[in-house]
Amino acid sequence: MKRKYFILLTIIIICGIPSRAQLILPKHPMVLNYDYSRFKLSSDTAYFELSYIVYSSNVTLERVKDTLRGAVLLQTQIFDKKKDSLIINSSAWAPFVIADTAAPTLNYIGKSIYALPQGSYYIIIREYDRGNPLRKDSVRKSFDIEPFNKSPMISDLELCSKIIQSDNKKSPFYKNTYEVVPNPNLVFGGKSLPVVFSYAELYNLNKDSTYIIITGLIDGKGKYVKQKKQVHRNSSSNVVEINSLNIYPFQSNKYRFILIITDTLGKELARSEKPVYLYNPHIEPTNAGILSEKSVELAGLSDDELISEFRKIKYIVTDQMIKTFNKITSSEGRRECLAKFWAEIEMQQREGAALTRATYLDRVQIANQRYHVMGRDGWLTDRGRIYLIYAEPDEIERFPNSSGSKPYEIWHYNQIESGVIFVFIDRTGFGDYSLVNSTKRGEIQDDSWQQYLQ
Repeated sequence: MKRKYFILLTIIIICGIPSRAQLILPKHPMVLNYDYSRFKLSSDTAYFELSYIVYSSNVTLERVKDTLRGAVLLQTQIFDKKKDSLIINSSAWAPFVIADTAAPTLNYIGKSIYALPQGSYYIIIREYDRGNPLRKDSVRKSFDIEPFNKSPMISDLELCSKIIQSDNKKSPFYKNTYEVVPNPNLVFGGKSLPVVFSYAELYNLNKDSTYIIITGLIDGKGKYVKQKKQVHRNSSSNVVEINSLNIYPFQSNKYRFILIITDTLGKELARSEKPVYLYNPHIEPTNAGILSEKSVELAGLSDDELISEFRKIKYIVTDQMIKTFNKITSSEGRRECLAKFWAEIEMQQREGAALTRATYLDRVQIANQRYHVMGRDGWLTDRGRIYLIYAEPDEIERFPNSSGSKPYEIWHYNQIESGVIFVFIDRTGFGDYSLVNSTKRGEIQDDSWQQYLQ
């Protein structure tokens, strides 16, 4: 694996890394946005379609005459679980050429298609910033290719920013007389993406039989917030199903986009669903009850205590909220801002256990007890930050000081992104463990972290 990584970096270096003076550095960490869908090829083989999106604002750009240029290298590896063998190893570039600095944020959407037989697999996707190969992200995901039996079935849903009739077979998004443009980050909403388009394939239908097709949006409580029913009578056993839902009126949150086939009596025959994230800042969340509760909790805090609490939530607030809070000069305004923040947090569906104000502040106290070092509060350390955001790890491997190696710890979280780790090293010898590597998307990644043990 190290040799492959070395070869990859060599390729990037040969392609050229511009001097720092010529570069425009991105402000945010690199995050890999991807999605995949499986479609029938034969009774025991599927097309595995992998799509990804890269934003120019997330790429190191080089000034070249009157343009800004950059690129991201994406490496895809698919492994057969049963044989524990690599069966697909491919790479692709996502290039950018921007006319000037005033140009809007551009994005590059790519797609790769692989034919896979029935079986169990896992995929590893890595992306590297050409202008700075140390800026990278990766994800590992398990999936199965199951046989396409003779009963009615639905492929995976492909959620898209646009689906139009087309005869342009040269387009990378052409499929079954349509141009199907995916939205791999699965975020919709606002004026730019007010409609979710969906592409699916229906298999093994009885010719000339009548079916009901239900398309819907389901909230975190399992309730439909929008539902659409259509009667279909098909002359073919395998058909393409194109749908769209206007999601502009719904508040920001995580939902499930769902497609169901039933018979005329309402008996469900098949379903397919996919998570979708709506961001509609123009819709006020219906959290009046929680907001009132949070206001009561914060009523007794002094101005200094309100400012102190806001400092402690810096890991989970947006840059915009930090700017907003810093502009507020009154205790009442700061109290209202904090109350609104906690009300919105407690309304959201978060990965793992639900996060509340009480839970988070308990973590702050525990972090201060465990990770206090060299006069610094524990919540300000790297281990404290990870504990505040992700809670108690499922397992901690501790490696104390030994000859030739500095003390280090490896934290395991099994329920996040199919399992992630965080590696901390006491690089100074004073008990201050620094985060040097993680497999969590958006966190620091350094495959050569073991060099810091010396």
